[in-house]
Amino acid sequence: MMERSLLYRLHGHGIKAGVEADPDKWEEVFRSKYGKVRIYKILGVDAESRSWVENKDNRKCDAPGSWFCPGQYPPGLADVLSRKKDFAQLEDFNTDTTDEEYQKQYFENLNNPQKASAKARQLEREMKLKEAQNDESSDAPPRDVTRTKKGVDEIYNTWEDTEDTTIMWKLISNNQVEDLRIWLEEDPTIAFIRSRDGRGPMWWAFEKRNEDITKILMKAGVPHTDRDAKGLTPVDLLEGK
Repeated sequence: MMERSLLYRLHGHGIKAGVEADPDKWEEVFRSKYGKVRIYKILGVDAESRSWVENKDNRKCDAPGSWFCPGQYPPGLADVLSRKKDFAQLEDFNTDTTDEEYQKQYFENLNNPQKASAKARQLEREMKLKEAQNDESSDAPPRDVTRTKKGVDEIYNTWEDTEDTTIMWKLISNNQVEDLRIWLEEDPTIAFIRSRDGRGPMWWAFEKRNEDITKILMKAGVPHTDRDAKGLTPVDLLEGK
């Protein structure tokens, strides 16, 4: 889901592999030394909207002649903005309404970020799968858009440090068996991810001597005799302690 956001694309443009801002809409005009600050020029701005914004009569200031003028959006964006939902604090004392379901989910996610992350990835997979199904119902060729449609071998043989490998390592290190089980139910292929050093869930489970997680991974079909970048198997890590 994060990959669909404008901020993600602008921040990762030209830095993160596979991430690109639309060249017809954005032009990078400044990048700091380490890419932490990026400034873009918006391309193809509607001439009518540009003229409206530049008109001093349309400026919105807190007082006549004030230096503080937050401004307002041009009428061309009225339809889009009418569908927005403003951010609000959980405790907004200026209103008499509260969103109890939102508060409940907020605190659940705060207390269990790994589970929240897994839910977000599951939602993203469902959205991509729905997009793929829509494409397949048209004349467009089917696309391989979700990891669950990848082959397990491809996932297992791809060694890279990702957010998923970090979360997986933390779950195993903290013996969060139930959270791991839920994640595997949502995405069974996650058991086969491996970090840049060639190690994955099975190596970490043996290293931590976590019998429960080891059994879960074996049941999922994860091998325990393969070798990492140093030639070590999960069993070697157990014997080395």
